[in-house]
Amino acid sequence: MWVIDPSTHRPEDQGVEEVLSGWDGEVRRFRTVLSPGDGPAPADGYAAAGVVLMGSAASVLDPHPQLDPLAEWLRPIVRGEQPVPLLGICYGHQLLAHLAGAEVGFLTEKRDKRVGVELSRLDGSRLVPDRRDLRVVVSHREEVKSCPSGFRVVARRDGVEIDGLEHESRPLFSYQFHPEAREDFASASGIELSEIDDRLRRDSRTVLDAFARVASA
Repeated sequence: MWVIDPSTHRPEDQGVEEVLSGWDGEVRRFRTVLSPGDGPAPADGYAAAGVVLMGSAASVLDPHPQLDPLAEWLRPIVRGEQPVPLLGICYGHQLLAHLAGAEVGFLTEKRDKRVGVELSRLDGSRLVPDRRDLRVVVSHREEVKSCPSGFRVVARRDGVEIDGLEHESRPLFSYQFHPEAREDFASASGIELSEIDDRLRRDSRTVLDAFARVASA
């Protein structure tokens, strides 16, 4: 499993460990921005069982030279030329959608940030077909505004019409919410630690464990 942390301020180490919890295969960790040159880039190849692209304060709407090689590396996966399972989270969700041709924009004209614990409603998900809703952590000021060709909207929240995307046939999955978020993320985001309750942990693991099964197949 390759886990890409494109954080711009501090590494999301606890989140990375949560993603990898229970995974017993080969692991590579990348800090694309905080450790300049730490890929992945086209020269790294695609020998990954699966890829998890995490969140970031970076925006797909702004130029970011340190993230350009990552975008180029992702393009063949998004186009289906490299059949590597991919899970995009928050920024990863937006970048996947952007590379697939979707519009990404701000939630509000004032560019307010939406932070907290909310309910995401699922519909037609191949990744988690047996769940109707998930209690999840959210922290974002941008969102995917349109569904790219070949994808389906599989999750929604109040005021967020595209909270989750899945490709119709490729192993490409993405969510605006944060299934990897735990206490460190909550503290840094101003979320009460009591919100990281047993249901949230179970619901979040449902997504991460389902993707791990896809990657190990």
